Amino acid sequence: MKMNKLTEAAADINVIRARANAKPVEASKVTMDYILDERMREFGIEEKRRLTLARTGKLYERVIKFNPYYSKENSSDGKGFLKKYELYPIPQSVIEANKDAVLEQNPEY
Repeated sequence: MKMNKLTEAAADINVIRARANAKPVEASKVTMDYILDERMREFGIEEKRRLTLARTGKLYERVIKFNPYYSKENSSDGKGFLKKYELYPIPQSVIEANKDAVLEQNPEY
């Protein structure tokens, strides 16, 4: 999909959709969001969803869009899910133990 080979991407997805007796997807419908939705439908709890969303840069966007518990309006502390949560903080002991290079803390921690 990222190489703009939507026909091939749809064909790969349709192999799995056929196994599940689902309608085939058209190449024009294949986007990163479609693939992420399809992965959730196919893998359910098997996938490490948070890692996939963080790796694709979609974690913050999807949490805010699809999880009302973490939206800023519904958060008890008024902060909701912050963009900085896409990365975990690096433990100070790890930063101090890294003697061969400068290891900087992830942004906002």
